[in-house]
Amino acid sequence: MGVIGLKQLLQKRYKYLEHMTAAMLHSFGNMTTNFVMLVWGKSGNGKSNLIMQLVKIFLRMGNVLYVSLEEGHESTIQQTALKHLNDDSPYKILFADNEENYESLTARLKKKKSPRFVIVDSLQYLDMDYEGYKKWKQIFKNKGFVFISHAEGKEPKGQTAKSIRYDAPIKVHVQGFVAFVTSRFGGNNPFLIWEGDKPNKGARGYWGKKLKSILGDRPPKEEVINVTKPIENEKTEIPNLVES
Repeated sequence: MGVIGLKQLLQKRYKYLEHMTAAMLHSFGNMTTNFVMLVWGKSGNGKSNLIMQLVKIFLRMGNVLYVSLEEGHESTIQQTALKHLNDDSPYKILFADNEENYESLTARLKKKKSPRFVIVDSLQYLDMDYEGYKKWKQIFKNKGFVFISHAEGKEPKGQTAKSIRYDAPIKVHVQGFVAFVTSRFGGNNPFLIWEGDKPNKGARGYWGKKLKSILGDRPPKEEVINVTKPIENEKTEIPNLVES
């Protein structure tokens, strides 16, 4: 169905992510279950924490494949999983290590009942160029992809990551435990990843008094809202980010 009319377009039905918190909707918008998200930022700024919060949402809708190319099955991945995940989800998460490559992942994802959501960590460790990315998008139209990228300053590192940034519907720059989100699904407000359990920890420790103005008015973090249609897009105000 290459060309459709307005009536057909308006009659199309989409599957949206369920069990998203009000805070996530406020930032990421009402995401469909098939999407591409690029997440980038410097080490130690909250990328893994953010990803695991998203994984908990994904696991309410389907199986997840976490491709841990950078850390493999090391204790750091185990600690992250223990901190954020449990066994009460209706679906399961699988962890692939650094023996996987683009070809083997393509074959794995082509299998019947392959995971619905795929997380690649990190993009720089996958032998995939932009053409390979576009091939995945074409073949796996019904999957959700999250690509985690290293950062070069405030930008994603490498040409493949930069090209995906322009194409991806959801772009997330993580700095100081705050996710600065640009999403075609709406939202487009900064998302608080971790406020911090001490004054010098987390977002409070990084941003100090600026944090309140960065976040603005936001809904309760744990309130869950399920919606079945796109929410209104809001203008994003990105602050002048300070490098640590």
